[in-house]
Amino acid sequence: MATKKIAYLITLLFIFSENVSAQEWKFDAILNDKIIGQHTFRIDNKKTISSAKFHIEFMFMDIYYKHVSTELWTQGCLTKIDSKTDDDGKIIEVNGLLNGNEFLIKTNKLSESLPACIMTFAYWDPNMLKEKKLLNPQNAEWLDIETTLIKQELLSVKGQNIMTNHYVLKGTKEGHERLVIDLWYDEEMNWVGLKSPTPIGDIFYKLI
Repeated sequence: MATKKIAYLITLLFIFSENVSAQEWKFDAILNDKIIGQHTFRIDNKKTISSAKFHIEFMFMDIYYKHVSTELWTQGCLTKIDSKTDDDGKIIEVNGLLNGNEFLIKTNKLSESLPACIMTFAYWDPNMLKEKKLLNPQNAEWLDIETTLIKQELLSVKGQNIMTNHYVLKGTKEGHERLVIDLWYDEEMNWVGLKSPTPIGDIFYKLI
């Protein structure tokens, strides 16, 4: 009987630890003071799923964007990625797999070998801020990264003003700027905000 009780307790602890390991960030994406969609990031043990769906109405245009990326991680290193992006009808698929001492990445028209331990734009992991190279999961660009701590500032998060660390991350390829992203983390370095520029205005991520 005691053995059964111990086994039952171990099962409960296992279930509890599985639930604790799961984390989720859900953001409203806001452009020109209007919600255009949501972007959700879910981490469950070694698996991360990023899912975004936007609809932008601009002048006489309807612009649709959808992105899903599934990533597997081991000790902070990407081991597998499968992503699909529909950028208003333009489809890009990215597939990558760790193979020995290299990470093999393929897109619609590109095949490339990268170092064994790489990261994507894993905003939820503050270790990303130390990286000098990152993989863009939307198009497989292997970018040079420069990250700068701008200042500490108050940010409204879920209706409360909290002190945050404001960073700017710049990505370039062969000297040409590809992206600029503002990131905000609370004092415990939990990710709480993002801003990304577009030709028609900045997109802000508001945690919900």
